[in-house]
Amino acid sequence: MIEGMLELFGTRLALMFAGIALLYLLWSTAPIWWSMLHVLRRPEMQQRWGFAFTGVALIYGATALIFLLFGGLMKLHDLLLQPAHLSWSWVVTPGIWAFERHPRVFPTLFAISHLLLTWWITRTLATHWTLLCARSALPTKVPR
Repeated sequence: MIEGMLELFGTRLALMFAGIALLYLLWSTAPIWWSMLHVLRRPEMQQRWGFAFTGVALIYGATALIFLLFGGLMKLHDLLLQPAHLSWSWVVTPGIWAFERHPRVFPTLFAISHLLLTWWITRTLATHWTLLCARSALPTKVPR
């Protein structure tokens, strides 16, 4: 299989595809490995798996929310660009013209925001994790 890829694409192009796939893998799994690295650096942290799972869930949820909000605004802007509603489009969706004129801006900002959210949410959650564990919603098991 690898020999067939090398024959079809050549060595340089096949290595470029492999590099792009590796970068995408690192980018898309950044919340997982960043949270786990944070946990491994702090051995005194309580409920380490809970921290990693909570961080990953918050990061992926925030990234999906940002993607849906911007995607929804883009679709709303496309809807309002119909000839009958052209005068109202700038009121409802201000600033969307930048994304329309530069179509590569949105994926770039999305990728950067994913990494920034990964860093910020992990850092913020780590500073409050001890307090969150102290106020645990799980009842302690008391022997009867």
